[in-house]
Amino acid sequence: MTVAVLLIKNSNIMQVNQPISSMIPFKFDKESIKEPSEFEFIFVADDGNKYIYGFSADRMKVHEEYLYQYKSKKPTLIFDRKGEKYDFKSQKTVLEPLVRFNTPNKLFLATATNWNTECTIIPYKWLSEKVLTFTDAQVLSALSINAYKSAKQNEYLQFTEDLLQAADINISKIHFNVKKSKINMPGNILQPQLIVDGQQIPNVATQEMEQIEVITEHKVSDGKNDTVYSLGMGEESLGTNQLFTLGPFLKDAFENGTTVVIDEIDNSLHTFIVKHIINLFRNKEINKAGAQLIFTTHDTSLLSLSTFRRDQVYFTEKNNRTGTSDLYSLDEFPVRKTENIEKGYLLGRYGAIPYIRGAELVDVIRG
Repeated sequence: MTVAVLLIKNSNIMQVNQPISSMIPFKFDKESIKEPSEFEFIFVADDGNKYIYGFSADRMKVHEEYLYQYKSKKPTLIFDRKGEKYDFKSQKTVLEPLVRFNTPNKLFLATATNWNTECTIIPYKWLSEKVLTFTDAQVLSALSINAYKSAKQNEYLQFTEDLLQAADINISKIHFNVKKSKINMPGNILQPQLIVDGQQIPNVATQEMEQIEVITEHKVSDGKNDTVYSLGMGEESLGTNQLFTLGPFLKDAFENGTTVVIDEIDNSLHTFIVKHIINLFRNKEINKAGAQLIFTTHDTSLLSLSTFRRDQVYFTEKNNRTGTSDLYSLDEFPVRKTENIEKGYLLGRYGAIPYIRGAELVDVIRG
């Protein structure tokens, strides 16, 4: 999803014949390593209409691309591209002249939107602005810091404080400070010397350094009196840091109806805290704009039909012999409403469990 969304966002700034470096094929097969990667999104955009958008691409070019819109039970073709051949239906007079501005390594959806084509703007904006995928903790942390530095700083901090307190984390207040200082950096011999009125000026560059300071306040009671203690965010637990980082994105998602995709959501977080985040998305008073949460997890205790519908739970099973992975839904199994799906999963009823060599021996020893 990250690869697809980034290509959609960056398509318009790509140079002619520039390789699509993000396209990495499945390399454990002699045929697939030569084939393009395929992506498809089925979504409801901000206009309330359902769209289907997909494309296939390799490192050199886009092989196929299509966009359909549902205004009734039957989809309407907006465009269909196979290599350099394009097919248009209802929007032919608008879209056909724009083909000449597209290149083999660019997505036509992005090119058409760049020319303010009404039929592509809405799906393009949804795909490029309403899908946030988080896989790199360092990138996520940097984006979060920029959010806290913005004009909405107080709103973000208040939301995060409420989030931490609801998660039973003893933090009563967060202080976010940006300290700037100027330092002189001595020049090196590769930089030209400055001469003003015949006088040589020492080659010293002045740079502005920025230091971020995040301080948390903890109100601690000894049974008689309350005392406030302060910690730096670096002294807090990994779980607290994780929630501090997620705060701005969760707030924006609830306001804008964003689809948030988080890899390993349970990383450093207690199961109850993860369930609290899930329930925030289910709470219509908080999630007024209909934001969506998609996440991966290894926490089997989250498998519950009281929390999720069968069609909301997916398993991934990797074939250790071929290296391929299959993604399939719990909805494909005959499951009763009262069934304990966590127990069923751990018993191997739905697959997607690793085979640990020697596990039986360990169980015997423990027994």
